[in-house]
Amino acid sequence: MKILNLKIVDLDNGIIQEISFNETGSNFIFGDVTKPNSKTETSNSIGKTLLLGFINYIYGADEDSEISKEAIENWKLIASIKYKDNVLQVQRIIGSSNFIINEETISLNEYRKKFQISRALYSKQIFLNDRSSLIPAYSKNPSKDDIEQFLSMICLDKFVNPVDGYYAAQNNIKKNKETKKQLLELNNWKERDIEARQFYLEKKIEELKRELATIDSEHSEAEIYNQKDYAVKEYSEKNEEVKQLLNSKQKLELENKRLSIYMKEAKALNDTAENIKKLYKKAKYELPERVIKTLEETEIFYKDSILDRKKLSAERIKENELFIKKYQKRILQLKRYLSNIDKVIQETDAFKEALIIYKSLNEELQDLMYEKGNLDNMMKLNENINESDTKLNMLHSDLIQLRKDYDEIIIKYREYLFELVNDLYSEKVQAFFDVKVRSKHQQTRPVQVDLKIDGDSGEGVGTVRKRLIDILIFRWGKKLDFLFHDSSCFTGVDSRQISKLLEILDNVSEETNKQYIVTLNRFQIDKNDTELLDIVDKRTIISLSEDKKLLGFDF
Repeated sequence: MKILNLKIVDLDNGIIQEISFNETGSNFIFGDVTKPNSKTETSNSIGKTLLLGFINYIYGADEDSEISKEAIENWKLIASIKYKDNVLQVQRIIGSSNFIINEETISLNEYRKKFQISRALYSKQIFLNDRSSLIPAYSKNPSKDDIEQFLSMICLDKFVNPVDGYYAAQNNIKKNKETKKQLLELNNWKERDIEARQFYLEKKIEELKRELATIDSEHSEAEIYNQKDYAVKEYSEKNEEVKQLLNSKQKLELENKRLSIYMKEAKALNDTAENIKKLYKKAKYELPERVIKTLEETEIFYKDSILDRKKLSAERIKENELFIKKYQKRILQLKRYLSNIDKVIQETDAFKEALIIYKSLNEELQDLMYEKGNLDNMMKLNENINESDTKLNMLHSDLIQLRKDYDEIIIKYREYLFELVNDLYSEKVQAFFDVKVRSKHQQTRPVQVDLKIDGDSGEGVGTVRKRLIDILIFRWGKKLDFLFHDSSCFTGVDSRQISKLLEILDNVSEETNKQYIVTLNRFQIDKNDTELLDIVDKRTIISLSEDKKLLGFDF
């Protein structure tokens, strides 16, 4: 998908701005502004980032409260887009998730489906701010989706299925180990004694069954039917029901304990963010906009994910408590019933002693069978862990082989990035790129992506690494034909490196027939770099300033 034209239309159908875009090559949204006097000031009020956000809306983004403000609510974004060699006009009303295509209204999900929009992938190519944890190469703890999407975007697709299976096996091992630990703690067992305990239980159960069979054989069928079958068998069945109810109640109590621990941890996460704000407020220290933004994103993430899960956990606890009360009530009923049966047995003169012994042995048998059930579950958990570990071995072998198969393409990427870094820096700076398969482990994730830059100790080196990864995907990726950068993506980078990066991106977009859109401030450009200035001059699609703001007013 490529955007060719965008009109911003107000409530009176007046065209506030109309911007035409270069289908291939660079598109500069230029900010003709000077550098802010302090780090707490920004130059965003003229509308550069807002325009990039409008374009992102056309690319199927969710509604954003930072954009859908009252001042422009119900304004229209009318765009011409190119999709599979067809040019279509699409319209989106700000504050609505609906689109209009050829006078037909469709939902956001239908729009994404129609144009095969994967927002998970698009977010890796649309940067409205300098996010730092989207690509595994510079994230300490990348998610499975991050890893898989990145590998897919640099044409290492065959890695995806083994990685997915590897994560699933690791997660299964983790889940079974946690359940196993809870069982050990709940029953006060030591793992090294489990097999021996299970063996001894089986022997004791066999012994009790023989004793019960002996008692049966000492009495006539009629006597057993009249006494034991009526009383003891009934007692045994009801007692077994009690055991099962106690087991179910115990599991629910264990789950509630685990959920309560999670809710405390979730609350601690929220408290941390709030405490940070309070500390700064108490110190009368004004937070930088970027820090506030990060805290806000953290809070949004907390609300969208952790709070939802916390709410579900609270509901689950409440539901469990209802079942616990229900089970407890039934247990009390059964115990009263068992007490009555016990009285009948005690009052029976004939076979009284045999029945009492039978009852006692049967109770002991049921207790042992209950414990054996828990031990069987423990052994089953061990089997599951071993099966998942075996699967890890197989998947690890697959990944090792795939790494060998992909060696040529990874070397190509390595050489490409090495040359880019040589071009970026005048001094001796080197880069090394690699996709590694770590040693097989039940917890450590299998694939590691590295991009080292040796020789640059400047504060902007981290940002340069991110942009190099963006260029790698932009140059060699086949899934998307665009890349958007906000000017904040170059914060902290020396103007000489900014110039080189932008020249490289311009060349890549031309060579690959892709579209590059970037917001840029005048103060970010080396004024002596005539080559870049010439590119910017030719490729600027709109120039904004304090006197020429995107919407004509502060937003």
